[in-house]
Formats: sequence, structure tokens, C-alpha cells
Amino acid sequence: MHSENTTIRLVAVDMDGTLLHDDKSISDYTLDVLRRIVKKGVILVPASGRPIGGMKEAVLNNVDGIQYAICSNGAMLMDVPEEKSICETGISTEKAVEAIAYLEQFPVAVYAHTDKGTFRAEGWEKTGLSEKYPYIRFSEGNVKDLGEFLRTSGVKVMKMGAFVLKDGLAQELLEKGSPIPGIVFLRTGDGIIELNSVDASKGNALCTLCKKLGISMENVLAIGDNENDISMLQAAGISVAMENAEDDVKQAAKFVAGHNEEDGAAHFLEEWVL
Repeated sequence: MHSENTTIRLVAVDMDGTLLHDDKSISDYTLDVLRRIVKKGVILVPASGRPIGGMKEAVLNNVDGIQYAICSNGAMLMDVPEEKSICETGISTEKAVEAIAYLEQFPVAVYAHTDKGTFRAEGWEKTGLSEKYPYIRFSEGNVKDLGEFLRTSGVKVMKMGAFVLKDGLAQELLEKGSPIPGIVFLRTGDGIIELNSVDASKGNALCTLCKKLGISMENVLAIGDNENDISMLQAAGISVAMENAEDDVKQAAKFVAGHNEEDGAAHFLEEWVL
């Protein structure tokens, strides 16, 4: 146990690059630490760029007692047992269609996380992405025209993203920034950019949840590795970046944990929470 006197009441923890190894596996040790945190009565909140369906296999199905999850970079705050949205900060259909039109100028493959699942345009099998990302179900949610589907289906877009098919293009797009008012581009992984409402962030969702539960932010520990985690680290009383994080993430945190390949998040949580 660490020597500081702060009582940690809630732990918000990123998944990819934090709890998960690079091959998207999670160790038995990490799962044991997470289960012990819940058993102790500390509220454990997985916070991911993934929709809730993508959070189940690694964490939610393996750790009983998780009540809340922050999904789609904070665009959705979910009640896990009910699988019901507590609050949403999505992207309007008009802006989503505008974003698709902009991104399709470039060699990218666009997807949309919605309240009805993830959807993408047909043709992914020609990109080679299924070999590069074998853990993603590219065969699901294919539609002929993504923009037209979003216009006509009635789904609500929570988050969008693009797998970039040309070296260096992701950084170029991030440096240019979003040309669409109200939409922000985020770095969340190698060769991937993600799009959220400017009002959606893990930090905002975390603050909303803590206000609902009556928990002071000084009693919150947050840990992550990427740009989409910075708002969460800035909001939490105890903020932790992973050793494998980029420098801007480390600068936003008070502490640095070990590498995700070495279960650094679990080791930090075991020392500070258990």
C-alpha cells in the first residue's frame, strides 16, 4: 500500500495499451487485481474508446461487479448490468456524414460506433486490415454506403474512426485537425484516428459519474496511455500514465506506471488501491 493518505473510492482505467497487452490479451494477474479492487468495495470503471460490446470479452465478462463503463472515448456512460446508457454525447448525423465525405478523400477505412453497434462501408476485405487487426470483427456491420446508412437508418452516432492505409497520413491528418466545427480528431493508436464531439471525453464522462455518485475527484485514480486519456488524467486526483504512453500523456499525469506488456497498470493498482 502506498504512503499517501488519500482514500481511493473509484478507479477509472483504460483498456488498450493499459490493461491489455499489445496482442489484446489480459493476464490472469491483472484480472485478479481488478476482481480484488471490486471485492474491496472500490468502484471500478473501465474507460475505453471501444463501444461496450468491445469491452466485454477482455474485462466486463471476466470481472463481476462492474457497474459502470465509459465507452467510445466518453461519448457514452453506461450502466453495465442493465446495458443502458446513463448519458450520451454523440455526433449529429449531419456532422457524421460531413466527416465521412472529408475522410474519404484520403486512403482510409472509416467506421462509426452507434447506439446500435459498429458499422463500416463494404470493401474492408481488400484493405488488409483484418490481417493487421485480427481481433476486430471486420465482417460485421458492413453497409454499402456508410453515409447513406447513417442518414436513413435512424442510428445515433457516438464516435467515428478511420484506419489509415498510408504511412504518415494519420499524423498529417492529426496535425491538420478537424475541419468540421464541433468535431475533434484524436490519436488513439498507431495508424488510427478517432472522431468525437468536442463535448465528449473520458474526463467529462468521469466527472458526470462522480457527481452522480457523490464522489470527490480527489478520491479518484485514473490510468491510461493515449491522447484520449488525457482529459481523464487531468480530472482525477491521482493520475497515472503508462510507461508506454506518449510524452504528452505522461506530462498530464502525476505518476508513471510500468509498461502494459509487463502488467504495469495492475502492479500500480495493487500497490495504491489494495
